[in-house]
Amino acid sequence: MTANPPTLRIAERFVSVQGEGILAGVPSSFVRLTGCNLRCSWCDSPESSWRPTGEPQSLDEIVRWCRDGPRHVVVTGGEPLLSPYVGALTKALWDNDHHITVETAGTLDQPDLVCDLMSLSPKLAHSTPAAPASLAQRHERSRWQPDVVLALMRFPWQLKFVVRADADAALRRDVAEIDTMLEALGDPDPQRVLLMPECIDPAALTERYQRISALCCTRGFRLGPRLHITAFGHTPGT
Repeated sequence: MTANPPTLRIAERFVSVQGEGILAGVPSSFVRLTGCNLRCSWCDSPESSWRPTGEPQSLDEIVRWCRDGPRHVVVTGGEPLLSPYVGALTKALWDNDHHITVETAGTLDQPDLVCDLMSLSPKLAHSTPAAPASLAQRHERSRWQPDVVLALMRFPWQLKFVVRADADAALRRDVAEIDTMLEALGDPDPQRVLLMPECIDPAALTERYQRISALCCTRGFRLGPRLHITAFGHTPGT
């Protein structure tokens, strides 16, 4: 009997420029896996978390699609490391000479992963939903796993923190929490730490960038852009 080929449940796949992180602006194929073990209150991709959608696609089909697009491929979610076949996907993409970015919250690891950039986005306390209580408790227990983050930093890495930049006091609280998290990680290079505003409104980004920029200039962090929001608005497939 022939085994069924491995499949991954895909919420969407599209070609655009990378909107976030140190590779912002680079043309990339995005493969968004559905499903997430967290429930961030401000989640901007609920179709892969709170309200997961998507259809199973074979690994070969995904690789063929990526082969026709840019060299850079972003494997994202949701939480892509929930999929038992994400390691096989990254290996197949690697074998096809793609540059691979894996975007993850850093709560799970898989030993067979390969990538060129591990984009880690540990979630701060303000990500915890207010209700229901059981969901909030589960999220709070899971959102920060420093041992897992350190293990994933075996790859070239960046750390992206979503911060509240609509007011100085909220931003200060978030940065204080980030300082504690970075200390647990051995105080890594701040130039690979990006502060990204919690914001999906293009009109509000400028003020929030300004607030974060002032802090970055004193602390040595990077401003994390949201180029896709600026260019396209909060629109799926961009």
